[in-house]
Amino acid sequence: MTRGRLIVLEGIDGSGTTTQTERLVEHLRQQGRTAIATREPSAGPIGRLVREVLLGQHRMSRGASIDGRTMALLFAADRVDHLQREVEPLLAAGAVVVSDRYLMSSMAYQAEEADREWVALLARGVRPPDLTILLDIPVEVAAQRRLLAGRAEERYDADSYLGRVADNYRRLALADPSAVILDGSAARDQVTAAIVAAVQARLASPATP
Repeated sequence: MTRGRLIVLEGIDGSGTTTQTERLVEHLRQQGRTAIATREPSAGPIGRLVREVLLGQHRMSRGASIDGRTMALLFAADRVDHLQREVEPLLAAGAVVVSDRYLMSSMAYQAEEADREWVALLARGVRPPDLTILLDIPVEVAAQRRLLAGRAEERYDADSYLGRVADNYRRLALADPSAVILDGSAARDQVTAAIVAAVQARLASPATP
């Protein structure tokens, strides 16, 4: 059986990764492929805890936020659990797994509140994606999208923080030969078409061992 592929969509909150993940999976299914959408933080037990922390729950004494090092560890633990529980079995079965965020998000987000080299060490040995697509978008556009969607404010939603995260994403994507940078602020259908083109090109090439 042919091993599946891991496709990852990355970008700051409000860049459209969730919407485009759903659209890409639907397109792949219409093409007759077995495609599964997933996400990080995952739907597993550690991922659910991470999402609660992002929404401001489980604070420290006197209402202090959980330390950035703890967050990096939680994201790293969720990723290992996510791979073992969901992603690797699907890949072994030949599916195309499309993840709304993955490895690059830790280096973009968690490396802003914990030592960068240490965060990178936590990712050592983790399966790399076959393709990472960065939806690059101005911070102010992403903020407006979150507002219009009525999303609850999360830990990393401050524009000043997301500005640094966006810079990290661009730097990381430019240094990654398996990454593609797309304009996430374009019309939704245009973004989808660009993503589909990038994915089809990757699926036509040999699979990563």
